Amino acid sequence: MALAVVFGCLSARWALAEEPTGTVIDSPYEAVEASSIELVTNGDGDVVQIRAKGCPQCPSSSILPSRELIVESGGKRIEGSDRAGYSGLPGVIHIYHPNNMAYRVSFIGLVQGEGGDQ
Repeated sequence: MALAVVFGCLSARWALAEEPTGTVIDSPYEAVEASSIELVTNGDGDVVQIRAKGCPQCPSSSILPSRELIVESGGKRIEGSDRAGYSGLPGVIHIYHPNNMAYRVSFIGLVQGEGGDQ
């Protein structure tokens, strides 16, 4: 009986020793979903503002884009005037929290091109 108690204590101690230790990493990057994303552009076609609806985790309903903003859909980059066809669609806004600017907008699984939406 005593041997069983000692073995039980040692087993518990080994189990505790195998638990991961450390802290959770606080990342400055966050991806937030929005039910509607509107890309506001200037005369040159550059995105100057991102308006998000249905995005409770967004820092505000209007987000500034970084200079290197990437807009994509279905893994493909969307450039210039092609972006207009995506305004109002749902997607993910990737935000860098130190400056609360968007560095990427990903429209969820949509690929537009020849043959229409897929």
